[in-house]
Amino acid sequence: MPNPRPSSPIRAGRVVALLVAAALVAAACVPQPGGQASPTPTLAPTPSPSANPYDGVAEGAGGGIKLGYVSYGDLVPFVFQISEGIRAQASLAKAELVECDAKLDANRVAGCMQQLSEAGVQGIIQFQGTLVDPAAVCAEAPADVPVLAVEFAQDPCAKALAGADDLRAGQIGGRAVGEWVKERWSCTYDAYVSFESTAAAEKSQKRMEGYRQGFSAVCPIMGVQVGRAIDTTPLATTAMTDVLATLPGKSKIIVVAVNGDAARGALAAAKAAGREGDVWVSGQGGDEPSRALIRTDEHYLGDAAYFPERYGATIVPAMLDLVAGKAVQPQLLIEPAWLDATTIGEIYPE
Repeated sequence: MPNPRPSSPIRAGRVVALLVAAALVAAACVPQPGGQASPTPTLAPTPSPSANPYDGVAEGAGGGIKLGYVSYGDLVPFVFQISEGIRAQASLAKAELVECDAKLDANRVAGCMQQLSEAGVQGIIQFQGTLVDPAAVCAEAPADVPVLAVEFAQDPCAKALAGADDLRAGQIGGRAVGEWVKERWSCTYDAYVSFESTAAAEKSQKRMEGYRQGFSAVCPIMGVQVGRAIDTTPLATTAMTDVLATLPGKSKIIVVAVNGDAARGALAAAKAAGREGDVWVSGQGGDEPSRALIRTDEHYLGDAAYFPERYGATIVPAMLDLVAGKAVQPQLLIEPAWLDATTIGEIYPE
């Protein structure tokens, strides 16, 4: 297969909204208090996958092997931690790692694939999200080089997908928040605000439906407000400012968010409005900025932690197995866990 060229057919797709806010402002929509947005279809619990067999590489196991890695964008804290874990594991395995950071820019992906192809990599770790049509990326991958996808499926070429069980994580977070609301307020509160994503629609649906399933198993969901494409800190800050304007005098507002960026934005808006005592948030991911708030701010109830720093211990040994022609199960899940003020010291000691 020829190497990609600057005029490669890879085309720019939807720009992921983990950090880039401008393209999504128009999509944000927060109904009035009590207004129910279009319901997310009910999702059944995901089937239990086979146990993840990987827990790190053996020292020197990748000697003489050259692996390629296309990063989604290391400017995103969650992605950076995954990348750091991949680097550490590749170093331990003594495998050469050829990296290219797409920096959340779809136009960079073609160049990254060309770089890896020219470097003669024997396997590609592909963390691309929704930047580019996966089929187009696959068409540009070097022939006979196995691909392992991270977080987002890369069909038809990826032989395995490593990532979190988004629905399960949402269920864990929703139940924990529901238990807190039950214990503190006897399930009586003013609003349930759901900050969701349109850029990563499938993952968002699973996470937020999981929140609803977990929460409603403990307390009824009331006063629903749904914000679409609220998955960055700036967008969440703006959206939460609007939400607070519709809830004057209300002091029991629960915000569940598709990621930590949105949860932190909701808190920032509450503080800017002088209403930090009225808003209580939960996010997804457990990245470092959120962990700092979980330790210090009682209004950040917790995250469903995805442990990005642990991804490399699954990704690199699985990639080495693929290069060796060994069978690898198609789904490799990193088990989530609830991270709050009572558990953070054990999970992430200071």
